[in-house]
Amino acid sequence: MGVLNEKRCNSNDVRILDIFITGPLQIYVSLFLKNIFLKYFMLITGILNIAFNGYVYLLKNKYIQKKHRYLKYFITEHGKRQVHRLYNLTIMYPIFLYILLHYKLPTFVQFAFSSNIIIGFIYNLYNFIILVQKYGVI
Repeated sequence: MGVLNEKRCNSNDVRILDIFITGPLQIYVSLFLKNIFLKYFMLITGILNIAFNGYVYLLKNKYIQKKHRYLKYFITEHGKRQVHRLYNLTIMYPIFLYILLHYKLPTFVQFAFSSNIIIGFIYNLYNFIILVQKYGVI
């Protein structure tokens, strides 16, 4: 099952993209930021993106048998918790958008980062709505 599966793109495919593309991109974007809060926000977000998605990928693919006692509060059978999705939608992506609109980034980085914002926002919003409708999970 590859990232470009013709039938569907499952959450493990998205995790691979987060581990190898969006996490490192967020770290790279932090290099262009002058504001210390935004710089460290992007750096920490990129590192946590790689670590969280890497851990969940290993867990879902049975490389790790048991959830870590602290990470069990962040992971459900549906992936991340709804509060994590709400954080992404209401705090993280608006900060990303602010950075995109107020900082000069190289053209390719600007294109990749804007794609990350649009796709990530839609993906998180879609999954938030689907889980609420299907399972009543909030």
